[in-house]
Amino acid sequence: MQLSDIDVRELLPQQGRFVMIESLKYIDAIMAVTTTRVEEDNIFVEDGALTEPGLLENIAQTAAARMGYICKYVDKTGVKIGVIGEIKNLVIKRCPCVGEELTTIVEIVTDIFSTLMVQCKVNVNGTVIAQGSMKISVINH
Repeated sequence: MQLSDIDVRELLPQQGRFVMIESLKYIDAIMAVTTTRVEEDNIFVEDGALTEPGLLENIAQTAAARMGYICKYVDKTGVKIGVIGEIKNLVIKRCPCVGEELTTIVEIVTDIFSTLMVQCKVNVNGTVIAQGSMKISVINH
């Protein structure tokens, strides 16, 4: 199966207007890369730009897409829910404007007892606009 054939909504616990990624471009044991175009009707868009909470949700959903892919296609289990536990060293250089395409990269630094520490970057046209780390606790349900 090609990644382009996968509907990312199958990989996420979030649904409807709360989905902040469009496609899974790359995945391996420790990394996931997603893309999405900032649309005017996005619930996190204000004054023509995606807000900081929208960027954070985009990052978290990139990590969730990685976990969802592993659960669904590798482990053959259901999609799990993750909760952001901590955000560290986050630098947001600017918020992306409507029409810009985000490429979000999440790399797992630590995976211990259902808690992930991830390094993340959000790029627009090859330029990093946000980066930092996030701790995510995965809930088994």
